[in-house]
Amino acid sequence: MAESDFFHELDYGPVSKKVLFVTLMSGMGVFLEGYDFTNIASALIFLIPYFSLKPVETSVLAVSTYVGTFIGAIVIGNLADLFGRRVMYIADIVFYIIFAITSGLSINYLMLVLSRIGLGFGIGADQALSFSIIAEVSPAKRRGMLNASTWVLWTIASLLTYVISFSLYPILGDNTWRVLFLLSVIPGIIVVLGRMYVPETPRWLVATGKVEEAKEYTKSFFNKALGGLVEKPYIKKRNLSRWKEIFERGQLKKTIYISVMWFGITVNTYGIGYFTPFIFRTLGFTARASLFGGMLVAVFSLLGSITMMLLVERIGRKALAATGFLVLTIIDFILSFVGSGRHFLTLLILFSIFEYAAWIGPAGLVGVVAPEVFPTSIRSTGTGFGAAMGRLGSIIGIYLAPLLILSVGLGHAMYFYGADALIAFIVMVIFGVETKGKTLEQLTKSEVYKG
Repeated sequence: MAESDFFHELDYGPVSKKVLFVTLMSGMGVFLEGYDFTNIASALIFLIPYFSLKPVETSVLAVSTYVGTFIGAIVIGNLADLFGRRVMYIADIVFYIIFAITSGLSINYLMLVLSRIGLGFGIGADQALSFSIIAEVSPAKRRGMLNASTWVLWTIASLLTYVISFSLYPILGDNTWRVLFLLSVIPGIIVVLGRMYVPETPRWLVATGKVEEAKEYTKSFFNKALGGLVEKPYIKKRNLSRWKEIFERGQLKKTIYISVMWFGITVNTYGIGYFTPFIFRTLGFTARASLFGGMLVAVFSLLGSITMMLLVERIGRKALAATGFLVLTIIDFILSFVGSGRHFLTLLILFSIFEYAAWIGPAGLVGVVAPEVFPTSIRSTGTGFGAAMGRLGSIIGIYLAPLLILSVGLGHAMYFYGADALIAFIVMVIFGVETKGKTLEQLTKSEVYKG
């Protein structure tokens, strides 16, 4: 028998249709994240003249979603470990839908900023949950690929925002942003309805002593029978002190690993990749050319995420993350030399390589690795903390990008982003752990459940 007999059928069985359903429902949450994290990049082209925004107001609006995401990931991640994944898993998308509507119907700048913060709260909550839920029900040798597949949906959503903006701009002009924001409500409603059929994860149920309920859910939903009675139930008390557990000896190295990976990649991708249309526009290219550039670069994000999904179970997580940061370091410093020019094709090629490297590596791996390096009792808390560090990186990258580009130019701004990628590469090499092919219990040295 495998090390964790109780979850043997889940860990070593095939990927069932219902596991794929859970992956799709979780992936659609990541899709919504990709859509709303990216649509503001296109929307800013229209919002700046619409509300006559100053540079500081532009930066505040750009980071508002990420402020909400930071709070949502921290708060809901902890609550999901305490009270279960399922309720929060449904509620966060309901929250998202409400604020997606108010974003699209905003009548002034303040209403829009507050709506984006609220929308971000729902997204942050989902980041703490979706990756954890997929990890807890997936076979060990397919867990990385299934979680990686959700990032393909992220990049599809990202590309979709540029396609929609590019298509609607000739028709709606400066009002394009309203339709862009409101369209996300449709998939949001579909996700809420679908998630009502997703049960609580068996690992969380066992971790809280609900063994018989775990058996029932697993047998009916995943068509797999768990082992017999559990000799030593693993029961964690519901308390709010588990935050300190992600920093305890033995866990700290892994927390640093995922936190720096998430922080480092979001500083870069949201500072540079996120602002691709804005950068082109700032350098003097037309709005239509800027949107086209953003759309083409997004295609390479999609290609990168697909490549990562295909390689993650072959090459492994640590090697892909380190390689991705190394390539980003090189591209960032190349941009520091050519970034202040007006050569559209050169910049387009460099930005495309940037996005492809980011998504082959850490941009998609964060959601794969985070739930693998934390035990069940703190999985959502730890993943939420990693996501929050990612959102902190997003805030820094996004807030500084327009200020740096407008004040010192793209070339000099790239020194900052190059240094960020280099530091993250070093941390990946020193603190990285390989999680490929192992069960969650083997990775986290959790209690073994004997049948």
